[in-house]
Amino acid sequence: MVVIRHAEARRDSGTPEQAAHLGPFEALLYSDTGGLGQFGAFVETLQPGSKSSDRHWHEQEDEFLYMLSGEATLVEDDGTHLLQPGDACCWPAGVANGHHVVNRSGAPCSYLIVGSRKADDVVHYSEIDKILIRENGARRLIRRDGTRIDGPQAGSSQGSET
Repeated sequence: MVVIRHAEARRDSGTPEQAAHLGPFEALLYSDTGGLGQFGAFVETLQPGSKSSDRHWHEQEDEFLYMLSGEATLVEDDGTHLLQPGDACCWPAGVANGHHVVNRSGAPCSYLIVGSRKADDVVHYSEIDKILIRENGARRLIRRDGTRIDGPQAGSSQGSET
């Protein structure tokens, strides 16, 4: 058993490119700090105006979100949903429902994200011409027509890609 104190958790605040695109955030990577490999579990804090990622869905990975503090807006294919502390969201693998969380409030918000970690997965982005393919731990980005994406656009989205 590993007990991880808040101050001991590995932290991620993304790259400058991610912050410019999605806004400032901080993730406390509890599963990574504790050496877990079968699922990812982290607490993400979004500053006002930030979003968790580009809207996406996974072919092979389940995702779970539990709202801890503040207020956020969940954006999905069927519209928007206000999230408050105690609310939870589940996205089963293979269900084509592009989603992300946006902090439209005036204060930070925090939530727990848990997701299965598969060596192989395909992540579809709903609003942009991008698909992330993970095979045996390697990552590559393609457009919907199958052409490869290289350069600055090849950067990964923050957050919910556990």
